[in-house]
This record gives sequence, C-alpha cells and structure tokens, in this order.
Amino acid sequence: MANGFFLITGTSKGIGEALAKKLLQEGNMVLGVSRNRSDALKFTQYHHQSFDLTDTSRIGQIMAKVNEIVDGQSFDFVCLVNNAFTVEPINPIEKCSAAEIESHLKISLIAPMILTSLFIRKFSNFEVRKKVVFISSGAAFTAMPGASMYCSSKAGITMFAQCVGLEQKNRQTGFEVISIGPGMVDTSMQQVVRSKAGDEFGMASFFKQAFEDGKLQNPDHVAAKILTILENNYEQGKYVSVSEV
Repeated sequence: MANGFFLITGTSKGIGEALAKKLLQEGNMVLGVSRNRSDALKFTQYHHQSFDLTDTSRIGQIMAKVNEIVDGQSFDFVCLVNNAFTVEPINPIEKCSAAEIESHLKISLIAPMILTSLFIRKFSNFEVRKKVVFISSGAAFTAMPGASMYCSSKAGITMFAQCVGLEQKNRQTGFEVISIGPGMVDTSMQQVVRSKAGDEFGMASFFKQAFEDGKLQNPDHVAAKILTILENNYEQGKYVSVSEV
C-alpha cells in the first residue's frame, strides 16, 4: 500500500504508533493525533497535531489540519483510523465520578463519532478508495465487572461502525467501514488493568496471568495484521479480528 492518506488518532504509543510507522515506511502520508508526539515517527510524510480528544467541541481543528495537508494533493486511498481510547475508569460504577465517566465517553465514543462525521463529509465526493476503521475489542461482547465504561464504549463504537457501514453500503462513492478487534496487546492499557486491585477490577488476576504466560501480542505484530486488514475488503460494518488474518 502506498500513496494513501491516513488520519490516525492515538499515535503517541502502542498500536497507533506502530501502525503509523508501518504506513509511513510504505510511502503513505499520515496525520497523527495525540496529546504527545512519538519520537519513533520521524518521517517527512508524517504530520502531527497535538490534541486532547476530551475537547470535543474543537474537533473541527483536526479537519482544518487535514485540509491543510490534503488540498491540492492526489491520493489513491484515504482512511480514518479511530484508535485512541481510554480504559479508565476501572472501578465499580458507583465509584466512578461524573467527570471520569464524561471524560471516558468523550475520548472513546463521542470524539470518534464526530471525527467520522467530519471525515466522511470531507471526502464524500472523492472518487478514490475510502475507509473508516474503529479499533474495538472483544470487550464489546464480554461483560467485565469493574470495566463497565470500557466494555460499553467498545460495544457502542462497534455498533456505530455497523450503522455507518449500512449507511455507506449502497453509495456510489461510499466508504468501507469496519471495526477491528486486535486481541490482547502489550500496551499501557494492559499495564493499567494488571495494576488494579481485585475489588476495583474483578478480572485483574486474569490479565496478570496472561502477561506472565506470554500471551500478549507485540504492537508491531498486531499493526502488521491491521495493515493487511486495511488492504482487504470486508462486509460493511463487519467486526474483524486480527486472529482471522
């Protein structure tokens, strides 16, 4: 894959950083959005926008940066990868503050919804291949005590992908829309859940054991599989697990 434009959220570390690096190495242009810039993404084709996704009223600033980068350019493929999310708060819901709940939903659900709306609006008339991707999780289908916010936002974003996929299905210049389940990956999120006490997160011991047993995947390995998924075609709105690749 080359000569594509990719807007990726959450590129400071983990899967977002690894995916951006692989795309850049293949000759694509990437706009990464995260609070901090990754030192690993030192490419001339890389653009960065420091942004706090809890500030949902100002997400239009991201698209202003997109306009600055792509206007006057020619691409064969444009793609939005909604990767940024937060796992916190990890606690029984009655111990989660209103501010924590609101912040989680803004980052993990509201921001990707708004960004998807703006991205589709921007590129709707472009006669090139177009794709919108959501990094989801098996937690979208598995209830976990102490992780009600995380499970709910992943379930929400997975259903959102299905709905938007149906909206785009029969459009002549429509977008391909999918969600991706990366599986258990060795990221900072895993460090957070392993650090929790049992009364905060009932499955903390499960994730600790998975880490000790070497069951966590390397972000680079997962990013390579996601790259293959981006290149392939799937049913609109489909949830695609990296284990299928």
